Amino acid sequence: MDLLEIKNAALSCLKPAETEILKWFRTDFSVETKSDQSPVTIADKNAEEILRKKLSGKFPGFGIIGEEFGNENSSAEWVWTIDPIDGTRSFIRGLPLFSTLLALLHNGEPVIGIVSFPALKERVWAVKNKGAFCGSQKLRVSRNDKLDRAVIATGDRYCFKMQNCLKLFNQLNQKAALVRTYPDAFGHYMAIRGAVDVMVDPLAYIWDYAPCKILALEAGGAFENFSGDKSSLTASTALTGNPQLVKQIRKLYKKLKNTGSA
Repeated sequence: MDLLEIKNAALSCLKPAETEILKWFRTDFSVETKSDQSPVTIADKNAEEILRKKLSGKFPGFGIIGEEFGNENSSAEWVWTIDPIDGTRSFIRGLPLFSTLLALLHNGEPVIGIVSFPALKERVWAVKNKGAFCGSQKLRVSRNDKLDRAVIATGDRYCFKMQNCLKLFNQLNQKAALVRTYPDAFGHYMAIRGAVDVMVDPLAYIWDYAPCKILALEAGGAFENFSGDKSSLTASTALTGNPQLVKQIRKLYKKLKNTGSA
C-alpha cells in the first residue's frame, strides 16, 4: 500500500464533504439530540454519507467506523474512521473551530490522519514515517517541557466533571502558566503544531483520537491516555503534545487518583 497515494485520494474525498458542511454553516437548520445527549445536524449526516460513499468506492473492502452511522466491517485489516463534524456545538453556534476528521487504521493503529477546518481553510495531515504537515509546513510539537511555563489547552470543564477528574482541571490551572479551553480537535491541532504545549482531553472517541494520535507522533510528540494503556484509541481520555509534559500530567493524574481526588 502506498500510504501517500491513499492520503491524496482521501483528501479528494474530503472536498465534497467540506462543501456540504459549509453550505449549512451559519444558516438555519434543525438540531437533533442523540442518545448520548450530544447534538447532530443535517450537515453531520450528509457529510458522513458523502465520505462513506466516496471512500467505499475508492477502497472496497476497507472497513469504516463512523460517528453518525456506525461500523461496517470494522474488524478488517484496513479501516477508515470518520467524524464528519468534530465540534458540532461550535458549528451550531457559528463558531469556526469545528473540523472534519479522517484516519486510516492498519490492524487497529492509525497510519494516516487528516484534520480539516473548513471554515478556517486549514487542513493538516500525517502519514506514518512521513511527517505531519499543514500545506508545505512541517509540524512540530512544542519544545517546552516545564509545567510551570506551559500553555495548556483543555476540553470543556463539564467534560472533566463528567469523567470525575475535575481536580486535575483545577490543578492544571494552578500549576501551568496559562490554561485555555480549546476543545475538540482544535486543541489537539494547537498542540501538534506547537502553538500550545499540551492538550488535555477528558472525553472523546476513536474517530476523534485516531487522526490526532498519528499527527502527534509524526510531529515528534506523544499521544497517551490519562492512565492505564498508554496510547489506546478506545480509552476516553487523551494527552497530546510535548512528550515530557504528557508524562508529567499522567504522573499528576496518577497522584490525584491515588489520593482519591482526581
